[in-house]
Amino acid sequence: MSNLKSLILSLAIAGLLLPRASSAREVVFLLHGLGSVPLSMWYLEDHLEEAGYTVRNLGYPSTHLPVGEAADLVRREVDRAEAASRVHFVAHSLGSIVVRKMLEHEIPNLGRMVMIAPPNGGSLTAQRLQDLDIFRWIFGPAGQQLAADNREFFQSLPIPPCEFGIIAGGKGDGEGFNLGLPGDDDGTVRVEETLLPGAADFLLLRDTHTLILFDPETSRQAVHFLKEGRFEKPKEEGGRGEGATRRQGD
Repeated sequence: MSNLKSLILSLAIAGLLLPRASSAREVVFLLHGLGSVPLSMWYLEDHLEEAGYTVRNLGYPSTHLPVGEAADLVRREVDRAEAASRVHFVAHSLGSIVVRKMLEHEIPNLGRMVMIAPPNGGSLTAQRLQDLDIFRWIFGPAGQQLAADNREFFQSLPIPPCEFGIIAGGKGDGEGFNLGLPGDDDGTVRVEETLLPGAADFLLLRDTHTLILFDPETSRQAVHFLKEGRFEKPKEEGGRGEGATRRQGD
């Protein structure tokens, strides 16, 4: 009898030590942008883990590989998470393009995706800089592929076969942070360049291209979208997200 009690006690303790079911079943892959590193996604990583997700903050040589080869690297990491019931993606800038390229091949357990400042329509900034040797040297083949006039490349990318939401940065005033770019922008990517048909939801935050990753509203909205498939009405007070606007669909 004592042995049976010991066994029951051991099983009970083991059960307490097991990770929460939501964390074990749902994995979120984070992908940084061009010329960046996984550290840039740490703020989002912390908030997603607090929400109960298992997070894989992936690094990839964004300035050394074309988008297709970067997508192959990411796919190998994703395939290792096949045991997860759902696989989600939260990606910044180029990271969103890499994920779209990767989604040319089916992921059976695909969940939802949040794109942050994605150049879905190409980047006018990259187009203007693409012929400069210093730009080619720093940003490599992927930087060339992001040029707005590279229409064939962007038209070849699949629209994600899942619910996806887009968070863009801008001023909401039609002018943006970079007066050298037409229309609203986050200083690097124009708001209209982030748009993609089929989006479940769209959100504009008053943020620049990099600082948007550290806005508490970005993390809050990313978690909400992964759980609900839509963004929540932005808070009216506090943070750089103040004054954010929201547009349903595209």
